[in-house]
Amino acid sequence: MTGMRHEHYNIADEAAGFPYPFAGFEFFTLEEVMLTRSVSKSLTSLAIGVLVVSAGLSNSALVALNAPNEPATQYATIAPLPGAGTALNSLGKPDGIGAIQTNIPVAYTPGQDYLSLGAFNGNHIREFDDSLSNGSGVVALGLGKWPRFYASAMLVSGIVFTESKAVSMQLQVVNEQARVPAFAFGVQDALNKEHEEFNARAYYGVATKSLLVAGRKVFATLGYGSGRFLNKPFGGISAPLNNLLNLAVEYDGFQMNEALAYRPGGRYGNVTLLGAYNNKAGPLAGVTFTGKAPTSLWLALPVLFLLQGR
Repeated sequence: MTGMRHEHYNIADEAAGFPYPFAGFEFFTLEEVMLTRSVSKSLTSLAIGVLVVSAGLSNSALVALNAPNEPATQYATIAPLPGAGTALNSLGKPDGIGAIQTNIPVAYTPGQDYLSLGAFNGNHIREFDDSLSNGSGVVALGLGKWPRFYASAMLVSGIVFTESKAVSMQLQVVNEQARVPAFAFGVQDALNKEHEEFNARAYYGVATKSLLVAGRKVFATLGYGSGRFLNKPFGGISAPLNNLLNLAVEYDGFQMNEALAYRPGGRYGNVTLLGAYNNKAGPLAGVTFTGKAPTSLWLALPVLFLLQGR
């Protein structure tokens, strides 16, 4: 022990103001100390997120008792949430070797300078035809290096603010680590624009973790949500097949969905083409453009909220 003391760090000595080593206390490596502190901070953030989500879920529980067992029909095809329609890596940046889903969020949350514009066509619930009459547009922005914050506006029928149906937000509170998944919580349709249909506004928490399966990277997502998620768990798995293609399958609390995404520009291409099938709403086709936006665009958000509230 005598010859190894210079390689160890003593927590008790630091707290007492003594130089290390100091006899009578247990010694830990510096790496162990830093890892313990990092995990402790992550678990604290995770606990705060769970408490916030739980509060939102309890507030919506009474409404859910009288709601039909399906989401608002506008939310049965594509989610205006992170990772829906475009792949994101653990830093929340567009990346073909990342997590992608269709109608559920991933915990990887875009941050500073992120911009995405998406246009999708699908069907309403139980309208299994090829007319693709349920059109949606999604405009999304990211803010902050840490914690990362995402906000989006979902537009239906006409791509104008007055037709917007959902302002949604997500905050990531835990970064992915070797044995810790990324965790985020958020709200879909924060202003409850689809209040005439039950199961619209949803509070949720979601975790995403990258895994190696047979030498290939796979992304697993698991969450729980109220409202549009029907007070049920949701989850999905996605896998990059190569730099151009991603495959995803999920359960969104209401239905199974399958999707194939294609990036003509390669791994970091800024255009993603999506072909999907919602098992209770039929086929879905869409395109998403990702790029960088100046932070000044966030000044437009108050205007957007005012228009939403009309």
